[in-house]
Amino acid sequence: MTLSNIIEIKERASDKVYSIYLSKLRESLQPNKYWSIDPERAKELEKAFDKEVEMWSYILTLIEKDNKL
Repeated sequence: MTLSNIIEIKERASDKVYSIYLSKLRESLQPNKYWSIDPERAKELEKAFDKEVEMWSYILTLIEKDNKL
């Protein structure tokens, strides 16, 4: 694998993760996204969704740090 291939893969990974992160972040800001289910279940889903947003943010941070090397 050449250096240019590695750079391209890193850039594509960064773009992909960034787009997923933004999508999840936008979705997390939607009001009443769990309007049709029990409030307790909605709280559980909200917590799980927030953890997913944090995970994508963490992955994006790792990729950005790696790209600075």
